[in-house]
Amino acid sequence: MIYDMKPWAWVKHVIFHPTEGFEDMRWKKAGSIKIAFFIVFLLFCSQVFNTRYGGFAYNPRGYSDIFNIVPILVQSVAYYATWVVANWSLCTLFDGEGNMRRVAIYSAYALVPYIIGNFLSTGISYFITLDESIWFSAIYQVGLWWSVILMIFGMKACHQYNFTVTIVTMIFTVVGMLIILILLALIMSLFQQVYVFFATIYTEILYRVRS
Repeated sequence: MIYDMKPWAWVKHVIFHPTEGFEDMRWKKAGSIKIAFFIVFLLFCSQVFNTRYGGFAYNPRGYSDIFNIVPILVQSVAYYATWVVANWSLCTLFDGEGNMRRVAIYSAYALVPYIIGNFLSTGISYFITLDESIWFSAIYQVGLWWSVILMIFGMKACHQYNFTVTIVTMIFTVVGMLIILILLALIMSLFQQVYVFFATIYTEILYRVRS
């Protein structure tokens, strides 16, 4: 039955059977990068939904006229991309067997419970009061920790590490993410300064020519 699974069936398989699901995926070389990218898109949508359209009692700032999409892109797409790059780079040094494509797929599949929990907790925020916030928190936390567990088993199967090494490499992956994000911020700041410098020179030349 496992060998005849359709692409989306693998997502369900790894969510409900993480210990054997990711190993089956690795053995069959299953998993779709298109589905992985679609899941990341859903992650972005869930973050937008949570930030902008949550119930007023739980998210009063979401109803302001100012809405900046850049932080949401960072919290979804950028975090996912840096996780994939950092994990693959680190595990390559420590003889991990997973390639970047496999890391991207397994990581995205592991995010599904978190995405569902994000949508559900945001939706339920319209129907419960602050006194009933335990339901809001419970749904969100279940989705979050379910995804964390899936990520652990996913990375373990991906790189064929034992449990301890998997946890250690995941911790160092988070450190690698921070380094990558800091470097990207510095590079963007540098390019912005260079742009302002040349724009100032251009403006000054135009002023001199016209005067």
